[in-house]
Amino acid sequence: MAPTSGRNNGTVKQENLEAVKLMLYRQAPISRAEIAAQLSLTPATITNITASLIEQGFVEEVRAEEPPAPAPRGTTGRRPILLDLKRDCFTVLGLSLGRDSTRFCLCDPRGGVLASGTYEVMNDDYSVMLHQLQGILSLIRQEHAALWDKLLGIGISMPGVVNSHRGQVRNHILERQSWRGQPLAEAISRFTGLPVRLENNVKARSTAISLFWPELLEGETTFALCYVSFGIACPFVLGNRVFKGEDAAAGEIGKMILDPSAADEEPATGDREAASFALPGSLEALAGVNAILAQCRKRMRAGEETALRDLCPDTGALKLTDVLEAQRAGDAMACGIMEQAMVYVGVALANIVDIINPHLVLLSGSVFTNRVNAETVEKALMRYAFLPDDDALRVVTVDMGEYAGAIGAAASCIEKYFLRG
Repeated sequence: MAPTSGRNNGTVKQENLEAVKLMLYRQAPISRAEIAAQLSLTPATITNITASLIEQGFVEEVRAEEPPAPAPRGTTGRRPILLDLKRDCFTVLGLSLGRDSTRFCLCDPRGGVLASGTYEVMNDDYSVMLHQLQGILSLIRQEHAALWDKLLGIGISMPGVVNSHRGQVRNHILERQSWRGQPLAEAISRFTGLPVRLENNVKARSTAISLFWPELLEGETTFALCYVSFGIACPFVLGNRVFKGEDAAAGEIGKMILDPSAADEEPATGDREAASFALPGSLEALAGVNAILAQCRKRMRAGEETALRDLCPDTGALKLTDVLEAQRAGDAMACGIMEQAMVYVGVALANIVDIINPHLVLLSGSVFTNRVNAETVEKALMRYAFLPDDDALRVVTVDMGEYAGAIGAAASCIEKYFLRG
């Protein structure tokens, strides 16, 4: 069968350029000869590409720390010339639009945070949030002018379903109609005059791990990151690239139905807000933070004995931190609810492992500050997954910090506009 598409000269040149930049990013300092050998490209091709990157100010020549030993007879034994990515060649701005606040960080090409901050803002209404976001950008530009002038672009991460290809919000986690279909990336790009990358917050975190913290991966290039919060997402990184799907909705495992008997039920009126409109029977409705809180409130109102009454007498003000504290204290109700939720997460991840067969699953989110919750997930995962080689799968808990969403947004910007651009 004839191929449906071909590769013209321009396409090949772009692919070679991206391959060289990725190798420099992940392996530098490295010699031109090593790049040519690993990519099976001619030395002339590598010389032309790297000369252009040097001219643009992205790459610089450096001397190896030690000369090769022993030096061949008739040679000087001088240290070879290597290529490295310039640490100060550009900056990127990452913004994380959270439920209660917006965080930003200005990063160097390797993810080093040069400046950061938090703004307490409301994001219920899109037009209001856009105006506030423009104000935040103006303040950042004013307070960090030198770093702003070197910006390669801006990355924005947020919860919910995001079409990163179009830079649009498809389905905001708060279910606010005013956010649906909004071209947020285009609006911010017009305001700043810079390219803008919009990404789901968990996919952005996956990119940050792949680019900035490869030590967590121990050489793996395919992994899954399960982030449990009010929503539950598990993006897949295949060959160091986040799999997005045609409409960028891949990895939304919180929508996975795990209890078909409940799938056609309507949530109780009083639980609508707590459940964040998660479909009954879905992983989010069974194991998301809102679901955990809803179950605790329901059983507290029914009069069940629990330490949560002392921690938070007002059931309406109950927070996840209260539940986790009660769990640490051995409260039977809190322990039982958390265990059931984490088993559901483990079962969902078992299905993911059966599909993509990663050798590494990363767990992240506040629920995993209690180690027992990660252990419960891992136990259920190992029990229900098809594992031809039990030793091949590692489950690791990662705490990326409060600025993880902003750093992830910066990583997504680098991936899009430098490494792949």
